Amino acid sequence: MSKIHILDDNLIDKIAAGEVVERPSSVVKELLENSVDAGAMIVSVEISGGGIDFIRITDNGRGIPKDQVETAFLRHATSKLNSIDDLEDIITLGFRGEALSSIASVSQVEIVTRTEDDEAGTRLEISAGKVIDKKEVGTVVGTVITIRNLFFNVPARRKFLKKPATEAGYVSDVVDRIALGHPEVSFKYTNNKSVVVHTAGNSDIKTCAFHIYGRDVALKTIEVFSQKDGYTVSGFICRPEISRANRSYENFFINGRFIKSKIVSDAVEDAYRGKLMGGRFPVFALNMTVPSNSVDVNVHPTKLEVRFSDEDFIYEFVYDTVYSVLKNEILIPSVKIKADKSKDEKIEEQLLTEETAETIEPIVIKDDSKEYKLHFPEDRLELAEQIKGELLVIEDLTSSDEKDSFEDLIDYSYIPLGGVISVGETDSADNNKENKNNKEIDKNKEIIKNKKINKNKEIKPFFQNYKIIGQIFKTYWIIEQEDCVYMIDQHAAHERAVYEELMDRFKNQEILSQRLIQPIAIDLSETQKAIYEENFKLIEEFGFEIEEFGKNTFAVKSVPYIFKNPVGVSFFKDILDLLGEKNFDNIYDTKADVVASMACKAAVKGNDRLDYTEAKALIEKIVSLENPFNCPHGRPTIVKMTKYDVEKFFKRVL
Repeated sequence: MSKIHILDDNLIDKIAAGEVVERPSSVVKELLENSVDAGAMIVSVEISGGGIDFIRITDNGRGIPKDQVETAFLRHATSKLNSIDDLEDIITLGFRGEALSSIASVSQVEIVTRTEDDEAGTRLEISAGKVIDKKEVGTVVGTVITIRNLFFNVPARRKFLKKPATEAGYVSDVVDRIALGHPEVSFKYTNNKSVVVHTAGNSDIKTCAFHIYGRDVALKTIEVFSQKDGYTVSGFICRPEISRANRSYENFFINGRFIKSKIVSDAVEDAYRGKLMGGRFPVFALNMTVPSNSVDVNVHPTKLEVRFSDEDFIYEFVYDTVYSVLKNEILIPSVKIKADKSKDEKIEEQLLTEETAETIEPIVIKDDSKEYKLHFPEDRLELAEQIKGELLVIEDLTSSDEKDSFEDLIDYSYIPLGGVISVGETDSADNNKENKNNKEIDKNKEIIKNKKINKNKEIKPFFQNYKIIGQIFKTYWIIEQEDCVYMIDQHAAHERAVYEELMDRFKNQEILSQRLIQPIAIDLSETQKAIYEENFKLIEEFGFEIEEFGKNTFAVKSVPYIFKNPVGVSFFKDILDLLGEKNFDNIYDTKADVVASMACKAAVKGNDRLDYTEAKALIEKIVSLENPFNCPHGRPTIVKMTKYDVEKFFKRVL
């Protein structure tokens, strides 16, 4: 047996680095979190070679005092903990004491930093954990950290990294998530001198979603805000037509830190139940603020997972929040006709994708007692003049319901993408009110934001003055109302109606059965028999009466009676197959899936003939439901096309 001995500090640092620094994205995550904790409002991330060769993080945060720069790179050095009790009150992002030390031990690091109190900045060079040079330099307040040649002294770990393009993708994911968690901070991510993402930093989550996920996603977001017992959840969810094949677009944050939580994922996905197709997952970014001692973030080395003190409360809080938001929305997807972009759309797109740049004197628009100062990049002045008049009409965007336009993506009346609007009392001669106006801007933002988030939309039946035009392909009913045409899938719509009625019967224990004149014998396999014996009480609740007739033979005496017809005996085996295929978390999930299958079998099918009276009755039934927009399996029941979309297709409008 080898002799037991103490490892040297160099090897200890490299082992510790393995817990924190797995790849370039790990480095970026740790440094970005430090920038945010330092109060930075503008952060730049630059990489090359996938971050293996080069990473630079620049921020305008508070900086590090010159007498503490070296200390910051020592193991377990931190400004955020003083005692064991502080572990329960951590609300910052980066507090791992070994992060900077670990990064420095496996790379070549240069840091240039300065605080507001220091007259000069400090430049420190470290290679493989050892200080190479330290001197004073002239620099602005903030911090610039440059990482070169990651894992240059640990070749075994370096060879397990992916290709640079893949590693750059991981970095992009980290930047996206931290940006979504902090829409108040402007993040700029550059890969090989090409700008990948540049957020506005205007505190508007919809604007942030636009920069990260694009226009289509941003226009389908629904803002979320809820408070309960000291907990707050805010952010956005997307309409069901925006979904993904995996959970990579599920973003959850606690106090701004990206977290993976099965409790929260389950809560959101359950709130979307019946609104998404099988195998599809919602897109959301939710930030939860929690009492500092209600969550344990020390259950995972990278602080990616947490443990809540009351998981049931968290599940119910998130589920109720998302469910109520979806419940109050008209979730009918629109069919968009692709056509040539109009002049206005081209102007919007130019402005939406414009990166932040140096600005010149602002354009001032006065409106009664307020003035709007528009700050635009110098090369965008002509564009600003073109849209200047239109910006005056956005004074009260909160009174509008849905705007599929540029105005819907700006933060109400104070921030356009690509530029900045400042709002204050009209007093052009007084240039000394900047601080006062800044406070007023923040106040206005909060008032307007709360005004929109907390307004309760009164949902009225969306089919009131409609006209049934007819049916196409023996399946889809065409409805006209105002300036829209709606297509209703008769099978999906009837399936939803049957499902809702059956679920109501289950809740009220009113499921009807029909006794068969002659019991029908069926043979079950050993597996089917085991499933039946495990779930026989549940199967009885569905309306079946089953009696064992032999070793593997059973007699079906009664079957469920759905609307006008009893279900076939074969459906009993369908239920057994369903129960055997899926792992259900609770009895409600089991009922929901089985009832969905029952509803599917009982509903009218495509090509089944419905006359006008039956179609009208079905439409009146579907619009009275709580969720008429999807069948129980997530397929849409209704889609719409606007008159404007049709006229665009025929070139009647631009």
